[in-house]
Amino acid sequence: MMALLRKAYAFILRDFRIESGYKASFVMRVVESMTLLVFFYFLSGLITSHSSPMLGRYGNRYFPFVIIGFSFARYFDLTLRMFSDSIRLAQVTGCLEAMLSSQTGCVPLVLMSSLYSLISGAVQLLVILVAAVCLFGVDLSRMNVAATLLVVVLSITTFVAFGVLSAAAIVWLKKGDPITWILGSFGSIIGGAYFPVDLMPVWMQKIALLIPISYSLDALRLTMLSGYSVLMVAKPLMELTAIAAVLLPTSVALFAAAVRKGRKEGTLMQY
Repeated sequence: MMALLRKAYAFILRDFRIESGYKASFVMRVVESMTLLVFFYFLSGLITSHSSPMLGRYGNRYFPFVIIGFSFARYFDLTLRMFSDSIRLAQVTGCLEAMLSSQTGCVPLVLMSSLYSLISGAVQLLVILVAAVCLFGVDLSRMNVAATLLVVVLSITTFVAFGVLSAAAIVWLKKGDPITWILGSFGSIIGGAYFPVDLMPVWMQKIALLIPISYSLDALRLTMLSGYSVLMVAKPLMELTAIAAVLLPTSVALFAAAVRKGRKEGTLMQY
Protein backbone atom coordinates (compact mmCIF):
# COMPACT_ATOMS: atom_id res chain seq x y z
CA MET A 1 0.00 0.00 0.00
CA MET A 2 2.81 2.42 0.89
CA ALA A 3 4.51 1.65 -2.42
CA LEU A 4 1.30 2.48 -4.30
CA LEU A 5 0.91 5.73 -2.36
CA ARG A 6 4.49 6.73 -3.19
CA LYS A 7 3.86 5.99 -6.87
CA ALA A 8 0.62 7.97 -6.80
CA TYR A 9 2.43 10.92 -5.21
CA ALA A 10 5.14 10.68 -7.86
CA PHE A 11 2.54 10.83 -10.63
CA ILE A 12 0.80 13.83 -9.03
CA LEU A 13 4.13 15.63 -8.55
CA ARG A 14 5.19 14.91 -12.13
CA ASP A 15 1.97 16.24 -13.62
CA PHE A 16 1.99 19.27 -11.33
CA ARG A 17 5.48 20.19 -12.49
CA ILE A 18 4.40 19.81 -16.11
CA GLU A 19 1.21 21.82 -15.57
CA SER A 20 3.00 24.56 -13.62
CA GLY A 21 5.05 25.28 -16.73
CA TYR A 22 1.85 26.30 -18.53
CA LYS A 23 0.33 28.81 -16.09
CA ALA A 24 -1.45 30.66 -18.88
CA SER A 25 -3.48 27.57 -19.71
CA PHE A 26 -4.84 27.32 -16.16
CA VAL A 27 -5.64 31.05 -16.06
CA MET A 28 -7.43 30.84 -19.42
CA ARG A 29 -9.60 27.96 -18.18
CA VAL A 30 -10.56 29.98 -15.09
CA VAL A 31 -11.34 33.04 -17.23
CA GLU A 32 -13.48 30.87 -19.51
CA SER A 33 -15.42 29.64 -16.48
CA MET A 34 -15.96 33.20 -15.26
CA THR A 35 -17.20 34.19 -18.71
CA LEU A 36 -19.75 31.39 -18.61
CA LEU A 37 -20.84 32.51 -15.14
CA VAL A 38 -21.54 36.01 -16.47
CA PHE A 39 -23.37 34.59 -19.50
CA PHE A 40 -25.66 32.39 -17.41
CA TYR A 41 -26.21 35.19 -14.87
CA PHE A 42 -27.69 37.51 -17.47
CA LEU A 43 -29.52 34.68 -19.22
CA SER A 44 -31.19 33.79 -15.93
CA GLY A 45 -32.68 37.28 -15.84
CA LEU A 46 -34.96 36.22 -18.71
CA ILE A 47 -36.22 33.15 -16.85
CA THR A 48 -38.53 33.34 -13.85
CA SER A 49 -40.09 30.65 -11.69
CA HIS A 50 -43.47 31.49 -13.25
CA SER A 51 -42.15 30.91 -16.76
CA SER A 52 -40.50 27.67 -15.71
CA PRO A 53 -42.40 25.93 -12.87
CA MET A 54 -40.11 22.90 -13.29
CA LEU A 55 -37.51 24.79 -11.24
CA GLY A 56 -39.68 24.56 -8.13
CA ARG A 57 -37.83 21.54 -6.71
CA TYR A 58 -34.55 23.42 -6.99
CA GLY A 59 -35.42 26.73 -5.35
CA ASN A 60 -37.30 28.42 -8.22
CA ARG A 61 -34.20 30.12 -9.65
CA TYR A 62 -32.53 29.24 -12.93
CA PHE A 63 -29.06 30.64 -12.20
CA PRO A 64 -28.18 28.30 -9.28
CA PHE A 65 -29.76 25.44 -11.23
CA VAL A 66 -27.57 25.96 -14.29
CA ILE A 67 -24.38 26.79 -12.36
CA ILE A 68 -24.50 23.46 -10.52
CA GLY A 69 -25.37 21.75 -13.79
CA PHE A 70 -22.62 23.12 -15.97
CA SER A 71 -19.85 23.12 -13.32
CA PHE A 72 -20.39 19.50 -12.26
CA ALA A 73 -21.04 18.40 -15.85
CA ARG A 74 -17.60 19.79 -16.79
CA TYR A 75 -15.99 17.99 -13.87
CA PHE A 76 -17.67 14.67 -14.64
CA ASP A 77 -16.74 15.07 -18.30
CA LEU A 78 -13.11 15.53 -17.20
CA THR A 79 -13.40 12.40 -15.04
CA LEU A 80 -14.73 10.54 -18.06
CA ARG A 81 -12.00 11.72 -20.44
CA MET A 82 -8.89 11.78 -18.26
CA PHE A 83 -8.07 8.07 -18.63
CA SER A 84 -8.45 7.95 -22.40
CA ASP A 85 -6.54 11.26 -22.70
CA SER A 86 -3.71 9.79 -20.61
CA ILE A 87 -3.59 6.67 -22.80
CA ARG A 88 -3.74 8.74 -25.99
CA LEU A 89 -0.90 11.01 -24.84
CA ALA A 90 1.24 7.99 -23.97
CA GLN A 91 0.49 6.54 -27.42
CA VAL A 92 1.54 9.59 -29.42
CA THR A 93 4.66 10.17 -27.29
CA GLY A 94 5.73 6.55 -27.76
CA CYS A 95 5.83 5.55 -24.09
CA LEU A 96 2.60 3.57 -23.71
CA GLU A 97 4.22 0.15 -24.10
CA ALA A 98 6.98 1.04 -21.61
CA MET A 99 4.39 2.29 -19.10
CA LEU A 100 2.14 -0.73 -19.37
CA SER A 101 5.12 -3.11 -19.18
CA SER A 102 6.30 -1.79 -15.82
CA GLN A 103 5.95 -3.71 -12.55
CA THR A 104 2.87 -1.70 -11.65
CA GLY A 105 -0.34 -3.21 -13.01
CA CYS A 106 -1.86 -1.59 -16.07
CA VAL A 107 -5.08 -0.54 -14.28
CA PRO A 108 -3.40 1.08 -11.22
CA LEU A 109 -0.96 2.77 -13.60
CA VAL A 110 -3.72 4.39 -15.64
CA LEU A 111 -5.61 5.40 -12.50
CA MET A 112 -2.55 7.02 -10.93
CA SER A 113 -1.60 8.83 -14.13
CA SER A 114 -4.96 10.61 -14.00
CA LEU A 115 -4.94 11.64 -10.32
CA TYR A 116 -3.61 15.14 -10.97
CA SER A 117 -6.34 15.84 -13.52
CA LEU A 118 -8.93 14.78 -10.92
CA ILE A 119 -7.43 17.13 -8.32
CA SER A 120 -6.94 20.02 -10.73
CA GLY A 121 -10.51 19.67 -11.98
CA ALA A 122 -11.81 19.70 -8.39
CA VAL A 123 -9.94 22.97 -7.76
CA GLN A 124 -11.53 24.54 -10.83
CA LEU A 125 -14.95 23.28 -9.72
CA LEU A 126 -14.50 24.91 -6.31
CA VAL A 127 -13.38 28.18 -7.95
CA ILE A 128 -16.59 28.26 -10.01
CA LEU A 129 -18.83 27.55 -7.01
CA VAL A 130 -17.07 30.06 -4.75
CA ALA A 131 -17.28 32.74 -7.44
CA ALA A 132 -20.98 31.97 -7.94
CA VAL A 133 -21.61 32.41 -4.21
CA CYS A 134 -19.37 35.42 -3.57
CA LEU A 135 -19.80 37.39 -6.79
CA PHE A 136 -23.25 36.41 -8.04
CA GLY A 137 -25.18 35.71 -4.85
CA VAL A 138 -25.94 32.01 -5.28
CA ASP A 139 -27.41 30.79 -2.00
CA LEU A 140 -26.01 27.46 -0.83
CA SER A 141 -26.89 27.98 2.82
CA ARG A 142 -29.38 25.10 2.77
CA MET A 143 -26.87 22.61 1.36
CA ASN A 144 -26.74 19.21 3.03
CA VAL A 145 -22.97 18.73 2.99
CA ALA A 146 -22.90 15.03 3.88
CA ALA A 147 -25.48 14.11 1.24
CA THR A 148 -23.74 16.26 -1.37
CA LEU A 149 -20.37 14.63 -0.72
CA LEU A 150 -21.92 11.17 -0.99
CA VAL A 151 -23.49 12.07 -4.35
CA VAL A 152 -20.16 13.44 -5.61
CA VAL A 153 -18.23 10.33 -4.52
CA LEU A 154 -20.74 7.95 -6.13
CA SER A 155 -20.84 10.07 -9.29
CA ILE A 156 -17.05 10.13 -9.58
CA THR A 157 -16.93 6.36 -9.08
CA THR A 158 -19.51 5.90 -11.82
CA PHE A 159 -17.67 8.13 -14.29
CA VAL A 160 -14.34 6.54 -13.39
CA ALA A 161 -15.88 3.23 -14.44
CA PHE A 162 -16.93 4.73 -17.77
CA GLY A 163 -13.51 6.40 -18.05
CA VAL A 164 -11.67 3.09 -17.71
CA LEU A 165 -14.01 1.65 -20.34
CA SER A 166 -13.15 4.63 -22.54
CA ALA A 167 -9.44 3.93 -22.05
CA ALA A 168 -10.03 0.33 -23.11
CA ALA A 169 -11.70 1.63 -26.28
CA ILE A 170 -8.67 3.80 -27.05
CA VAL A 171 -6.26 0.88 -26.60
CA TRP A 172 -8.44 -1.21 -28.91
CA LEU A 173 -9.62 1.33 -31.50
CA LYS A 174 -6.58 3.69 -31.29
CA LYS A 175 -8.71 6.69 -32.28
CA GLY A 176 -12.39 7.49 -32.08
CA ASP A 177 -13.86 6.77 -28.65
CA PRO A 178 -17.66 6.25 -28.68
CA ILE A 179 -17.94 6.29 -24.87
CA THR A 180 -16.87 9.91 -24.40
CA TRP A 181 -18.82 10.95 -27.48
CA ILE A 182 -22.07 9.57 -26.07
CA LEU A 183 -21.59 10.55 -22.42
CA GLY A 184 -19.66 13.81 -22.96
CA SER A 185 -21.26 16.98 -24.30
CA PHE A 186 -24.22 15.07 -25.77
CA GLY A 187 -24.85 13.35 -22.45
CA SER A 188 -24.64 16.64 -20.54
CA ILE A 189 -27.31 18.25 -22.72
CA ILE A 190 -29.70 15.30 -22.62
CA GLY A 191 -28.89 14.70 -18.94
CA GLY A 192 -30.15 18.13 -17.87
CA ALA A 193 -27.00 20.16 -17.31
CA TYR A 194 -28.54 23.34 -18.75
CA PHE A 195 -32.30 22.84 -18.46
CA PRO A 196 -34.66 20.51 -16.56
CA VAL A 197 -35.10 17.07 -18.03
CA ASP A 198 -38.88 17.48 -17.54
CA LEU A 199 -38.81 20.22 -20.16
CA MET A 200 -37.87 17.76 -22.91
CA PRO A 201 -40.26 15.62 -24.97
CA VAL A 202 -41.19 12.29 -23.41
CA TRP A 203 -38.97 10.29 -25.78
CA MET A 204 -35.95 12.41 -24.82
CA GLN A 205 -36.77 11.99 -21.13
CA LYS A 206 -36.61 8.24 -21.64
CA ILE A 207 -33.15 8.61 -23.18
CA ALA A 208 -32.09 10.75 -20.20
CA LEU A 209 -32.95 7.86 -17.89
CA LEU A 210 -30.14 5.90 -19.56
CA ILE A 211 -27.54 8.63 -18.91
CA PRO A 212 -25.95 8.54 -15.41
CA ILE A 213 -25.27 12.27 -15.26
CA SER A 214 -29.02 12.92 -15.09
CA TYR A 215 -29.15 11.12 -11.72
CA SER A 216 -26.01 12.89 -10.48
CA LEU A 217 -27.15 16.41 -11.35
CA ASP A 218 -30.68 15.90 -10.03
CA ALA A 219 -29.37 14.64 -6.68
CA LEU A 220 -26.73 17.40 -6.45
CA ARG A 221 -29.25 20.16 -7.08
CA LEU A 222 -31.64 18.75 -4.49
CA THR A 223 -28.95 18.36 -1.80
CA MET A 224 -27.21 21.68 -2.52
CA LEU A 225 -30.19 23.96 -3.19
CA SER A 226 -33.04 22.34 -1.26
CA GLY A 227 -31.19 20.60 1.57
CA TYR A 228 -32.38 17.08 0.73
CA SER A 229 -31.01 14.33 2.95
CA VAL A 230 -29.46 11.04 1.83
CA LEU A 231 -32.77 9.25 2.27
CA MET A 232 -34.59 11.86 0.19
CA VAL A 233 -32.24 11.28 -2.76
CA ALA A 234 -32.05 7.53 -2.22
CA LYS A 235 -33.42 6.69 -5.66
CA PRO A 236 -30.72 8.45 -7.77
CA LEU A 237 -28.07 7.24 -5.30
CA MET A 238 -29.22 3.65 -5.77
CA GLU A 239 -29.12 4.10 -9.55
CA LEU A 240 -25.54 5.39 -9.42
CA THR A 241 -24.48 2.65 -7.02
CA ALA A 242 -25.94 -0.06 -9.26
CA ILE A 243 -24.22 1.36 -12.35
CA ALA A 244 -20.86 1.63 -10.60
CA ALA A 245 -21.10 -1.82 -9.00
CA VAL A 246 -21.73 -3.51 -12.34
CA LEU A 247 -19.60 -1.35 -14.63
CA LEU A 248 -16.42 -0.81 -12.59
CA PRO A 249 -15.23 -4.45 -12.44
CA THR A 250 -16.44 -4.98 -16.02
CA SER A 251 -14.51 -1.98 -17.38
CA VAL A 252 -11.36 -2.97 -15.46
CA ALA A 253 -11.55 -6.48 -16.91
CA LEU A 254 -12.08 -5.14 -20.44
CA PHE A 255 -9.16 -2.70 -20.12
CA ALA A 256 -6.83 -5.46 -18.90
CA ALA A 257 -8.01 -7.67 -21.78
CA ALA A 258 -7.39 -4.88 -24.33
CA VAL A 259 -3.85 -4.40 -22.98
CA ARG A 260 -3.12 -8.14 -23.12
CA LYS A 261 -4.41 -8.25 -26.67
CA GLY A 262 -2.24 -5.27 -27.63
CA ARG A 263 0.84 -6.86 -26.09
CA LYS A 264 0.18 -10.15 -27.86
CA GLU A 265 -0.34 -8.51 -31.24
CA GLY A 266 2.36 -5.86 -30.72
CA THR A 267 -0.07 -3.00 -31.39
CA LEU A 268 0.32 -0.94 -28.20
CA MET A 269 2.64 1.50 -30.00
CA GLN A 270 0.21 2.04 -32.86
CA TYR A 271 -2.03 5.12 -32.90
